[in-house]
Amino acid sequence: MKKIHLVFLYLLFASAKVDAVCFQNNPLVPAAASLKIHVGESPESLWAFGKSPHGSTQSPYPADPPPLSDQTDFVLPQGSSPVQVWFYEENTKAKFRVCRVDSWVTVNNFDRTGELTRKRGSNVPSSPLQESLERTNHVRAFSTIYRYDVQGRIEAIEQADLRAATTPKFKALHCRRYDNADRVILWVNPKHTERCPTAEPSDQDEWRQYKYGINNGEEVNLLSRWHIPGSNGSWEERWEPFRTGSEPGAAWGSAKVDSQRGVHEIIGSNYGKLDDNAANTVVNEFGHWTGSNYYFTKPPIPISVLANPEETYKYDRRRITNVDEMTRLIEFFKAGSHLSTHRYYTFAGYVARHEQLDKNGKLKRIITINDWRQPRPGPKPDFDDKLLQASIPRLIAHQVYHRVYDIDANGRPKLVAASWNRAVRNPLKKTPLSVADLVYGTPDGKARWKSREAFEAAFTTSNTASHVYPDSPKNDGNE
Repeated sequence: MKKIHLVFLYLLFASAKVDAVCFQNNPLVPAAASLKIHVGESPESLWAFGKSPHGSTQSPYPADPPPLSDQTDFVLPQGSSPVQVWFYEENTKAKFRVCRVDSWVTVNNFDRTGELTRKRGSNVPSSPLQESLERTNHVRAFSTIYRYDVQGRIEAIEQADLRAATTPKFKALHCRRYDNADRVILWVNPKHTERCPTAEPSDQDEWRQYKYGINNGEEVNLLSRWHIPGSNGSWEERWEPFRTGSEPGAAWGSAKVDSQRGVHEIIGSNYGKLDDNAANTVVNEFGHWTGSNYYFTKPPIPISVLANPEETYKYDRRRITNVDEMTRLIEFFKAGSHLSTHRYYTFAGYVARHEQLDKNGKLKRIITINDWRQPRPGPKPDFDDKLLQASIPRLIAHQVYHRVYDIDANGRPKLVAASWNRAVRNPLKKTPLSVADLVYGTPDGKARWKSREAFEAAFTTSNTASHVYPDSPKNDGNE
């Protein structure tokens, strides 16, 4: 136990010693003369060190330094401005790591009158290095600090802007936290708070959060969460991806969240398994089911639904399944229900088919546009499209647009209404279709409804799929 205490005290003392020689609360105080330096541009291994927001794409440990020198042996690069002076400290493993960078520019760049330099001169300690640079008409413009945790991983980068303030302060630029495998679990750009958080990050700062798991010895990415602050305290987040666990059966997907609506979109997910049916679980052209998208129509929705998929059913929600690149199936589920009484298929953004179901989930009506059929009905479809009779003898000379089929108790369809182009079609080419030229009537060729609105009201349908959009189509991530 005594040995452990001694090791802890050594590490604590070593950390405090490093801080004392490299970091100063007052940015105007020069670095300790005992530190090694590199004078010149950013070493190749350090140009983005500690700045990456990504969880496991960059080592938290600094690379080996370039050739270093004592502060009394440096050579000022000819004609260079600004001059970068990189300070290196010795860590507990007897290796050198960058801990501070001072940027010097010529006086003419921002202190032409010398007033700022004179104001600082009487109160600021000096050093041989600083005096040498000042003799060549240079003034320190920025001072940047690299901080490390007790494991030696970069945890913060702070910078002071010395160009205007007579009493400048260090402000945090990048903050990082790690797990035991050296993976970043939190990165913060504290532009608003200007300091690294000790607990949860501020909603007013930009940050990224990561979580990882293990399944059969393989790493699983459980969360990549990007928090983006807006104006007036607003913010939005991208969860791309997220998983509720490492096991294969866990819920997964991506999500969009913001300060006004909460969770408003869950994308490409296997959420809502109790809402699954034969229509919305069909595979795409490559033989894969790619998941569904959920949109909540009565915000705000708490973030807790992302960790607890069962909460999804507590809210009114629209489910969109991508059947293929151009075709989408759109359903609407009321809170507490797993039955959508309306299913709309859209092709290239236009309604192509409308299926209506009764309160028990049984298909009772199908309305097709241009005789649209399901491209991939799946192995156990609710309805076999081969039963739909597209030919209408009385309208053989016209291009038919709508076909309305009522489905009886035995699942047999009956064509009960249609719409067709008033003009006689040219059999050698497709007649251009205009809604204003449509006739709405019965299969015997008799007009019955005077307008599209009357026709849609008679069969409870909508050319804008309004039954599955109680809010607005713009809420499907198309803003």
